[in-house]
Amino acid sequence: MSILKQLVFTPKCLICNRLGLEFCPTCIKKIRPFRARDLSEIEECYCAGEYSDWLRDSIICYKNGDSKYTEFLAQLLLKTIESFIMSQDLTLIPIPSAPQKIRQRGFDSITNLCANIAQEREEIKIDSSKLYLRRTVLDQVGLTASQRQTNLAGAFGMHETINGTVVIVDDVITTGATLNSAARALKYAGAQRIFALALCGTPRTR
Repeated sequence: MSILKQLVFTPKCLICNRLGLEFCPTCIKKIRPFRARDLSEIEECYCAGEYSDWLRDSIICYKNGDSKYTEFLAQLLLKTIESFIMSQDLTLIPIPSAPQKIRQRGFDSITNLCANIAQEREEIKIDSSKLYLRRTVLDQVGLTASQRQTNLAGAFGMHETINGTVVIVDDVITTGATLNSAARALKYAGAQRIFALALCGTPRTR
């Protein structure tokens, strides 16, 4: 390959612009996973980082359909799993996206991340076929905590039973209404232990 082609096609970090990788290890290390706020239906909840700066910007770009952020965001989730909840029998349950949003983005954002993790770690499984939205829900942006709970009450169902340790995966945790609603459906279907994992959220206060 010519020097010109090397210069043109050499990847650079989307965060710090360093040449060589789309997301350099230095930027990934700057993100500190933490235990998030307690949720009533979840055993423990963890986040890859706080919703600010370039992590927030990366999530927004990804949710708007920019798939080049997939590997980076999946690596942050995997780092969080390995820091807190790694086990021999782990199944990721992505929060299902509305069909309209999948069409707009061109992909199912959370399932996409989970599939990327499962592809890298064979001991981690993904099950995106059982949890589903039973009805149309409003966009959560702008809703109060009580409105979010009402909006998500009974919104999720399960196609089949499930067992073992499961990890519900979402992008951002605000009030936790989505995760709690999904967890209720999973408990009813037989899940023994339920954790939650998200890219961003609020740290637990002690």
